[in-house]
Amino acid sequence: MVKGAFLGDAISLGPHWIYDQEEIARTIARPDQFNDPISRYHPGKRAGDFTHYGDQMLVLLRHLAEVGSFDLPLYAKAWEAYWKSPDTISYCDGSTKDTLAHLGKGIPPGRAGADSHDLAGASKIAPLFLLRWDDDESLVAACRSLTAFTHQDPEVIGASEFFARVALEVRNGSAIPAAITTVGEGLDGRLRDWLAAAEASASAAGNDAALLKAHGLSCNVDGGFAGVCHLLLRYPDDATMALAENAKAGGDNAARGMILGMIYGAGDVGPLPGDWESGLNARKEISALIERTTAGN
Repeated sequence: MVKGAFLGDAISLGPHWIYDQEEIARTIARPDQFNDPISRYHPGKRAGDFTHYGDQMLVLLRHLAEVGSFDLPLYAKAWEAYWKSPDTISYCDGSTKDTLAHLGKGIPPGRAGADSHDLAGASKIAPLFLLRWDDDESLVAACRSLTAFTHQDPEVIGASEFFARVALEVRNGSAIPAAITTVGEGLDGRLRDWLAAAEASASAAGNDAALLKAHGLSCNVDGGFAGVCHLLLRYPDDATMALAENAKAGGDNAARGMILGMIYGAGDVGPLPGDWESGLNARKEISALIERTTAGN
């Protein structure tokens, strides 16, 4: 699940935050491979690196390996130190800036998050599944807490819980469509509407780039939530296709890709391309951190 989430981010780096799908098609010949970023938002990054979402998930994984549990105040200190380090090469987005400002004013981590509607707040939860929890509800609560640390929007927190519960169902043996149906029965409000839109588009004619664009390619949770569900339902047994289609659709593909990779990684969907994992520039550190975290749990 953790490696899947990192791969979902890395495969999206090349066309991340490019909204012109024709530009992506002209510029990136192989969207199913790692590519250097073509947007202006990731200077210093190269193929096999992460966006700022993957970078933050790596900070979380380091925290879990060091502490052996999820401690929000300690994680907040590590996260804040990462962003204040002169060695950090990563894009500092709006929610990050707001959260840093709130922490700087002495607001506690549980209330320091930005008022952000971005799906990215729900995209970094995969490492929490490495820990041993008393029950599933404790894990879900931690996912909500991690999301709220940077994104206080209730719908983003709700999306985090939804995808965490889907991942749990898949890890327990459910097929992806069945997991989505089961967890979706508990949805209400706009999240329920977004899922219904995804169910409709997953069986509709048309290419995925166009269908994802119709849902919305921006950072907002509405289009991102529907886009993730669309790909999961359309390709329940083909993680490689889903992640490649997501990448070449552009927009905030990295947030979608991390959630996709986590959920596919929770089940038995077959191996991802070998050159993806070998092409991750942080692969050795990630493997070592996963081993350290699980050894203590």
